[in-house]
Amino acid sequence: MLRYALVLSSLIGAILLAVAPQAMSQGTLEGFRTCPGDFALCAASICTPTGGTIEVKCEASTPGCRLNGTASFHQAQCTCPIFPGPSIADVSGGNMGLRPGPGRCTPPTIVNGRNVGNDGIWSLYSPMAEIPQEINNWNQGKKKSAAPPNFCPASLTNTFANCFSFACERAGKINGVEVATCFCPIGESLTGAVVAPGTAFGTQAGQGNVAICSEIPVGAPFPFGSN
Repeated sequence: MLRYALVLSSLIGAILLAVAPQAMSQGTLEGFRTCPGDFALCAASICTPTGGTIEVKCEASTPGCRLNGTASFHQAQCTCPIFPGPSIADVSGGNMGLRPGPGRCTPPTIVNGRNVGNDGIWSLYSPMAEIPQEINNWNQGKKKSAAPPNFCPASLTNTFANCFSFACERAGKINGVEVATCFCPIGESLTGAVVAPGTAFGTQAGQGNVAICSEIPVGAPFPFGSN
């Protein structure tokens, strides 16, 4: 469970800020791995339901996990800026964990059931205090791209998408910012379990405005072990 606590803390700008240098230097940290190359950073993005579903790698002990180690969730589509690596991945989670073989950092070629060739990219994480955001038309200025921790309180109208270690497709540039289209599960815990409706969560979206919490921002449940 420690690795999931660390992921959540990274999303809200806390514990992972302290451990990231160690992870980067050692290459791995429990279930984490550092991956080279570009990555999509969705921590401050807001998503839209697609009406479809997405398969997620889950732990065998997680309620609802099938015998084949997967669970199905409602799917969201998120537009996320691309940054240069290295970045932190959970190669055993998301749909990155569904990929066979040891080369899981290699960009995906299949995204949302479609062959995207060389345009595949993973949604991973590296601590960033400034992330260009759709709510400010992808402005790269220090103030407009600020991405402080935002706490979304327990409410039945609030829900989130989890994009950590999920596949994306490069989608060109918007206002000079290179972006990717990522497909992520809605209301999924960091172990592949369903998060109970009304659970509080953390995000870097919204620049502190809790009104964003009902618009499906990317985040993770709070506290760490919430299902």
